[in-house]
Amino acid sequence: MNRNFIWRAVAHSALINRDETHVFVDAPDYETAKQHLYERLSDEWGIPRGFIDFYNLWNEEQLREMSAGQKIPSGLQLLETGGGNGEVCYDHSPLILVASAMLREILEYALRQPEVRHG
Repeated sequence: MNRNFIWRAVAHSALINRDETHVFVDAPDYETAKQHLYERLSDEWGIPRGFIDFYNLWNEEQLREMSAGQKIPSGLQLLETGGGNGEVCYDHSPLILVASAMLREILEYALRQPEVRHG
């Protein structure tokens, strides 16, 4: 049985008036994550998948390896968007399209942390 991972990508579309958005999906591998991104964003944004672009598709293990911030709670590392000078920036309003309730809770718990609200 394959274990699902949380995957994050930066997504956008020229058809909608929206900045680039960090989008989270769950999938066991890269190819399935790509498929889920297209399907779920198409449903969420109401546009054909051919008008959806995304990049930097990384799984939770890769995001944790790149993390410069706090290690607990584990979902906090997945919300990092950058930083510098000892500061870490977090995404305050990602688009969470994770189907698994357990994996969704990891991200939702991290979003409630003071570092995300004030960091």
